[in-house]
Parts: sequence; structure tokens; C-alpha cells
Amino acid sequence: MTVQPGLDRGVAAVAATPGGWFVRLERRERARARLYVFPHAGGGPGAVTALAAALPETVEPWALNLPGRQARLDEPPRTDLGPLVTDLARDLATQDAPGTYFGYCGGALLAYLVARQCPPARLFVGSFAAPDVALVPRRLHLLPGARFWDVVLDQGGVPPELAVPELRPVFEDALRADFALYAGYHHRPAAPLDVPITVLHGRRDTGLSRGGLLGWRRHTTSVPEWCALDTGHWLVDEAPHEVAAHLEAGVRR
Repeated sequence: MTVQPGLDRGVAAVAATPGGWFVRLERRERARARLYVFPHAGGGPGAVTALAAALPETVEPWALNLPGRQARLDEPPRTDLGPLVTDLARDLATQDAPGTYFGYCGGALLAYLVARQCPPARLFVGSFAAPDVALVPRRLHLLPGARFWDVVLDQGGVPPELAVPELRPVFEDALRADFALYAGYHHRPAAPLDVPITVLHGRRDTGLSRGGLLGWRRHTTSVPEWCALDTGHWLVDEAPHEVAAHLEAGVRR
């Protein structure tokens, strides 16, 4: 789970879903499919602009636009997981056809939960273990300022360029809010999704186990695809073009 600098506040003026939860990153006249991206903890639409630019013209990128960051910085962040998932699913259900979802890091959990209420054509998850075995931070968001950042940095929760103390006040509220969201997750056994799943992960990601990745096969009626990239945990940041190629191939199928 990481956090990045993002779009300026002008993102609020671009096209959005009826509920305003997802914004279009780039208009694609030749698009045959929509890809809805759920960024990492604390991230907004700007966190996936490099990935959006790497996607082909046949895939139109949209990104989750949660309050408490970027264009919605003045709005209170959401920390209620269940109601938020319902709001996102209802918003996506208004679209003419099911798109595909890509959840990155902590966003993978949110994408999975939304998929349970509003199934996509395909679910992509990146840098995240299966939801029944994923380690969810329960009290991280409650730690006082200095201790909070010590733990986040120790766990690799932000990339090095954002470990600068001067930047922390800008991102701390959104980051805490997202960790509070994840803390509200308690896995409940359910029927596997009738949706194909593609799992992307970095070969050098020491925080993910083989068992955690293979566990995604318990959550789909199809045989998942596992795509290993020559990266660490931050595969979207390290290899956006390679990630985009896997996404495009999955969307095409």
C-alpha cells in the first residue's frame, strides 16, 4: 500500500460516472472497453496517470476518485468500508456494459469487494494476496503521527520519494482513512466469483508469499492467470508499460 503525488484539482472537471466516484483519465475515441482502476492506499487518480498513458487506444482508463485527496481534498474521507463498497457498486451498475476492474495494492481489496456486488468482465489484482489470507492492518490508522509514519515507512508503505517529512501532512489524512477502511474488513466465506481473475505481482516483492498469490484461485470459478513482473511491490510505478500490456491482453480476452 503506497501513496503518490497526484492530479491537480482540475480532475473534478473531467467526465465522471453518475455518482462521481470514478473519473475518466483520458478520452479514447477508439475504446472498446473501460478499465476502472482502484489505486493504492492514499492514492487518487493521479497515482495511475503513467499507467493510463501506457494503455492502448482501445482501452479507456477511469480511476477511483475518493474524497479527502486531490480534487476532493476538502471533503471528509470515507472510513466506512461496507457503505462505501455499496456506493461504488451502485455507481458502476449504472454503466451500459460491465467494464474491467484493476485494483492495485490495497485497492485490490476494494476492487474485489465491489466485484462481489457489481461483477466486472474481468478482475485484475496487483501486489495483493487473496482476501481470505491477506494481512490487514487493524490499528495502524490509530497510531500517533510520528509512530504512524515510522511503521508505514518500515513496512514500505510509501515509495522513497514520499518519505520526505515535508510531504507527510499532504498525504497523511487520506492514507490514514484508507488504512481505517481496510481495518474494517473481515473476510466472510462466500461463493467464488463467476469472473475471471488475473493476478499481477513483482518477482522481487518480499511482502507477498506464493501461497497468498495462489489463494486467488479460491475466489473465482475460472482458473486465474498469474503474471510475474521483474519488479518489486510497486509494479505500476516501476513498469507501467508492462502492466498495461497485461491489462490490455486480459481485456481483449
